[in-house]
Amino acid sequence: MRLSRKDEHSIVAMLSLATHDRYADPVSLTDLSETLGISTSYLEYLFSGLRKHGLVEGLRGVGGGYRLARPAYQISIADILYATHALNEAMDEAVPDTDSLPGLEAMHGWQELNRRIRDFLADMTLADFVSANSGRSPRQAENSVSSYIASMFPAHSVRSGMSA
Repeated sequence: MRLSRKDEHSIVAMLSLATHDRYADPVSLTDLSETLGISTSYLEYLFSGLRKHGLVEGLRGVGGGYRLARPAYQISIADILYATHALNEAMDEAVPDTDSLPGLEAMHGWQELNRRIRDFLADMTLADFVSANSGRSPRQAENSVSSYIASMFPAHSVRSGMSA
């Protein structure tokens, strides 16, 4: 699975909100834009989708902005990727293009892989990321989505005497 810039920016923006107290002052898109180096208009676009999926709340008026719609431990990375359409339920409903046994086996294998990816991402919450990335600056966090996921799969060591 490859995440688009839209997916990564959505995750990073949500991570930034997750570092703020949900019941304190909301975070303005202008402040978020300056912190993350993402244009305000692009953040408005991202947050409209996140709001429609019930992940963020917008507060209007002086001192308005956005905050998480529920606690960070209740928002998974899969939730965000469903909001950005990187994940969808149709992934498992693919109709095979072949009646051959190897083609059907391959299709079932891909369906199982997709299910496992979705389950893995559903188990990872914003709170997990925040605790794993505490002490990093928001700029460092921008590149940490992929590296955090990659860190969960340590490289296989090569046995001595065997070449890579």
